[in-house]
Amino acid sequence: MLVEKIRNPEERIKGKMDPKSDSPPTQAHTGVQHADGSAGSSVDLPITLGTELIAEIVNLNLRIRSVLAGMDGNRFLLIKLSPNDLMGTFRSEMVTRSPVIVKFQYEDTVYSFNSEVLNIVSNPCKLMFLAYPSKVEEFKVRPDSRHECVLPAMAMLDNEIIEMVVIDISREGCQCVIKASGARGEALNARIHVNTDLDIRAQFPGTEERFRFTGKVRNIGKGADTITIGVMFEKVSPEVKAKIDGFIALISEVRA
Repeated sequence: MLVEKIRNPEERIKGKMDPKSDSPPTQAHTGVQHADGSAGSSVDLPITLGTELIAEIVNLNLRIRSVLAGMDGNRFLLIKLSPNDLMGTFRSEMVTRSPVIVKFQYEDTVYSFNSEVLNIVSNPCKLMFLAYPSKVEEFKVRPDSRHECVLPAMAMLDNEIIEMVVIDISREGCQCVIKASGARGEALNARIHVNTDLDIRAQFPGTEERFRFTGKVRNIGKGADTITIGVMFEKVSPEVKAKIDGFIALISEVRA
């Protein structure tokens, strides 16, 4: 078989955490090599199937988004590329053996490792085979770290759709700017208060879908023609949490 063992999506891949536990992976168990040069006993990836990855093809100076689709022992990783990714325009022989830098985030830690492209398959979907890494580095990210961004968004307020832009985001909340002046700005100022509940839908890069997260207004700033609000997330779904984590990992990797 092409892949000897594709693990069950509910099963945690070696080095992550027990499926019945909510505790993060311990450093001793993951066996990663840390940024300070210390190393664990083995190279185990704290990752599950479906985890979003950012892979940089060094020779092409190209970053692509993908998800982990499978792995075979310590031989290779199998990642699935987006159908719209430019990687599909390159022939396999052009990138085979190209060095790759892969990064992903789990909770408050960004993991990074070097690999190389073993092969690319285009049908029935775009798949890339990567060599299993010899070491993995980890970098702690403060859970409350705010990351500047520009995300188009909208919110429902008293049955009115309010267009806004998310200008920074963290795992705990975000800051949004609403363009409003004159009578409309005054009306919105009168309706938005601290502890106001907001149902926000934001569009992340690489997708046409808007992802929903709810929260409470924690602070308000009023300008001549703008309203800036700080929102603390509440009851965010696992899917949206994963999307936020992946977006923060992308920002951290680009600005590293």
